[in-house]
Amino acid sequence: MKQFSKILFACLIAGAMAFTAAAQGAKKPASKTAAKAKMAKFMGKGDGITTCPVTGEEISSKDIHTDHYGRTVYFCCGGCMTKAQKSPAMYIKKTEEAQKAAVAGMAKSAGHGHGDSHAAMNHGDSQDKGAATKYIGKGDGIETCPVTGEPINKNLKGEAMGREFYVCCEGCLDMVKKNPTAYLKPMAKKETAFLGKGDGVETCPVTGEPVDKKLTAEADGHKFAVCCAGCIDTVKANPAAYLKAKK
Repeated sequence: MKQFSKILFACLIAGAMAFTAAAQGAKKPASKTAAKAKMAKFMGKGDGITTCPVTGEEISSKDIHTDHYGRTVYFCCGGCMTKAQKSPAMYIKKTEEAQKAAVAGMAKSAGHGHGDSHAAMNHGDSQDKGAATKYIGKGDGIETCPVTGEPINKNLKGEAMGREFYVCCEGCLDMVKKNPTAYLKPMAKKETAFLGKGDGVETCPVTGEPVDKKLTAEADGHKFAVCCAGCIDTVKANPAAYLKAKK
């Protein structure tokens, strides 16, 4: 009888220990889930309809969008869309009503992270036709993105206003192409060094040699004579370098 009691007691102890271990093991996944939920803090700033859910900026084009929770959500640029796709719970609520309520009164970004660095943008699509385009560029298009001011991606190059430029994301590339005067400063005109060696009347403005009176031409309102046909082309290609401005 005593032997039986000892066996029964040992079984009860083992069972209790197994139950405790199982209970502790069951708590671990819940703890991890709670940690993940805590990490996915909602950071949305816009409704995804008229304002970007990542930055809170106004959406000027409906070209950049993706589907989340069974609805279409719009973004101000491709970078913001990518950011939301990686972690939708951080920027997008399951319904439009919940999204609007969550971002009501939310201040716009102070400028950290890719999408968060977009300052208020006055896009060309929203301006009155004929109105002068306001310059809102944030970078030089060489080292920094003209739209966001962030470091550029050397693989994303465009051309507008007679110059090449780089941006940080595909969305910014489209924005600059649609409204280049808003984001790109005109290239500064370099002053042309005067290279003329003659007056264009008795001496050739290119070589300084005596002119051939039969070889005359006009450029920038100047009539001039040169020593040979080749000099005519040279002067016409860059008159400011060979013909003195009229007083």
